[in-house]
Amino acid sequence: PETPYQLQESPTNGDGAPTEGFQDEPNNTTSDDDDDDPMSVTELLYSSSSYHAIAKPVTLTMILSALTVIYVNDDQTLEQGAEALSDAYTVWKTDNSQGTATNLGLSLLNALVMVSVICAMTFVIVALYRFRCMKCLIGYLIFSSSMLLGLLGGNLWQTAIEIYRWPVDKPTFFLALWNFALVGVMAVFYGQGIPTYVSQAYLVCTSVILAWELAHFDAWTAWTLLIMLALYDLCAVLTPCGPLKALVEAMSEEEAPEMPGLLYEAELPPEARRPGVPKAQRPQQRPPRSDVAESDSPAAEEEDDNFSRESSGIGADRSTVPSVNPGQEQTEDNNSVPAAEEGPVVELPLAIARVYNLPIVTDTTTTTTTSDSNTIVDNAAPLLDTPSQDNPTPEQLRGMVKVRLPANGGRIIRQPRGRLYLERDRFGTPKRSLWVDRQGRVFAELIEDNNGDTDSKIGDSNNRIRLGLGDFIFYSVLVAKAAQYSFATFCACVLVILAGLGGTLVLLSVFHQALPALPISIFLGVSFYLLTRTILEPWMEQVLMQPYYV
Repeated sequence: PETPYQLQESPTNGDGAPTEGFQDEPNNTTSDDDDDDPMSVTELLYSSSSYHAIAKPVTLTMILSALTVIYVNDDQTLEQGAEALSDAYTVWKTDNSQGTATNLGLSLLNALVMVSVICAMTFVIVALYRFRCMKCLIGYLIFSSSMLLGLLGGNLWQTAIEIYRWPVDKPTFFLALWNFALVGVMAVFYGQGIPTYVSQAYLVCTSVILAWELAHFDAWTAWTLLIMLALYDLCAVLTPCGPLKALVEAMSEEEAPEMPGLLYEAELPPEARRPGVPKAQRPQQRPPRSDVAESDSPAAEEEDDNFSRESSGIGADRSTVPSVNPGQEQTEDNNSVPAAEEGPVVELPLAIARVYNLPIVTDTTTTTTTSDSNTIVDNAAPLLDTPSQDNPTPEQLRGMVKVRLPANGGRIIRQPRGRLYLERDRFGTPKRSLWVDRQGRVFAELIEDNNGDTDSKIGDSNNRIRLGLGDFIFYSVLVAKAAQYSFATFCACVLVILAGLGGTLVLLSVFHQALPALPISIFLGVSFYLLTRTILEPWMEQVLMQPYYV
């Protein structure tokens, strides 16, 4: 099913990501732009940059789909494809011998049935995700993608070979098809070690293949299906009971697992900053080390040095951060610290608390540093109530504990998705991303700008916009059906779809939430297709036949 626009806010491994709406990161800073303006400069820059990044692949996909439908088809294949799709997906048959009202009613009923099946399958996906049946879900996605690239892609290439009579033997054909499908699945769902442009190329190929297949629907079914899908997308994303909205909320929960999906990710330029997260002011003098835990102990200084030495820039290999030496620890009473100087209490994994030597806060107003477990009180952290306190288990290291951050030090902020944490120094500048693996080890990635310095935003390489592949597909189906009629309708539909895409991106930057990508573009495309076919083209033909002199 189609997915709403999304903003990538945390690092991904390139294997696709779950559908997630636009989420604002909580912050206490305000933008330099005037909030009273209908649209700030930041929002305008973000919208234009997002449009420039996503319009190119969308345009390329639509043009390739239209060319494929026109040139990899003949009258016989079109008739056979329409009959096959009608037998497989429709309940009531439409016929040109029937009246217009009858064909319209039957096509609407067929489209309603297909959209209902899509909606039911989306609810099944939401249920599988909520109950953490990730192996079943990921397996289904991989199987579907492999069948699409292998079977439907093979059908497309076989049709091209038969039409243009290319000399290809069967072993070569099946070997090439096998490699094409296998590499495509790895590029879309695995991604590690595969260039980004390869994954993007396979996503475009997937859209073109499926658009070529769906374009075999008869005109009545195709156009009514597009309208019904746009209405479904509107309801599924914006209504409280919508399945896509439920999926967005499920993946916004804490400890939500990553779910790969068919999403096209486009990089945004560094100056395109998400509205609501302005660039923090760079301090005149950078602190010499991390100030999240201001401690004079050698362990804390050594640990921060380990971060600086072993961490690398975004996209580099992730290095393991060793835990601090458990031989140093102290216990202090909260009453000895003035209330005005106490730092905030946050929940962090025990592994991160041990790395930064942060004191654990108990319910009995006692704080215990995590560098030595021998002095931890019994009720301080239930996760540590085991005989072997010096060597916590991975489950204990991943468990959440309440810790107190220094009053004038830095902060560790949990990101909206997954187990990713952002470390900020005392000036509010992001320094590194932290996460804990299944073995309880802490990993870190430095956040650097183009000059190699720590940047003040959450990673330029993570500033991405993502569009569901279903939107690519149905844009392409609309353009392909328009191209089957005339070149004028093709051009009109391409232009208005891009205009609707830009309008949706403007609304995205203004409302800061997940928005459906289909309705505006589809409604504009269908409207201008009818307008061009019934009014504009006849007028152009009349002008060409009887020229007017001015």
